[in-house]
Amino acid sequence: MDPQIQRAKLNDQTDVVTIGVGGNSLPFGGMLLKCLELGATPGKSCREYYTSPPEGEESIKDKLARVQDEYIGMLAKVHQAAPNAKVITVGYPAVLPEEGSACNRLALTELGSIKHADIDWLRDDVLKPLNSTIQRVTDFFGDRYVDVYFSSVGHDACQPAGTKWVEGICGDAAGYWPAKLPGTLLNCAVIHKRVTLVHPNAEGHANTAAHVERAIRIALLQH
Repeated sequence: MDPQIQRAKLNDQTDVVTIGVGGNSLPFGGMLLKCLELGATPGKSCREYYTSPPEGEESIKDKLARVQDEYIGMLAKVHQAAPNAKVITVGYPAVLPEEGSACNRLALTELGSIKHADIDWLRDDVLKPLNSTIQRVTDFFGDRYVDVYFSSVGHDACQPAGTKWVEGICGDAAGYWPAKLPGTLLNCAVIHKRVTLVHPNAEGHANTAAHVERAIRIALLQH
């Protein structure tokens, strides 16, 4: 937190702070990779792995509890560094479809080998609770939460190009994005894509930006 606060130059003159964190803390990307691995293994379930984890792995319940504690600590430090600022937190978009069966199994431009039942689990037991955690902590501090989930439903990683606001496991991205993921078998170069791991594309960022801009304008009016 301290380097981030220094980089943002937060102080008692700061008017508005926007925050978009939490997903990497689970980490959501790491969970996706594990779900890909287990999805390619008959009889294995991502849901089972994170609900009753092996030794050394956190359960999803423990992960979400840890993220909540970390988020509380983070917001407390932000308010301490910028005591007069309006703080705006940003949730995560609908990166996963409302029905796991909407995905084409094994398509790397979507969610690859992740089983449909595990996609539903990731949506209902990981992504939505993560957003709820962020909103709950935000409300506790009296800050403003920006919901970008509702507006992005129907634009998930399993939609066709032009409709999706989120790239799949492999997707279109600038050349500085990796084509292979070190330490894994994931190689998006074979389909001339980059490793995007359900990150938003330009349309997804534009949707989030519109919602955040509205929240900032409201905050400045109230300042």
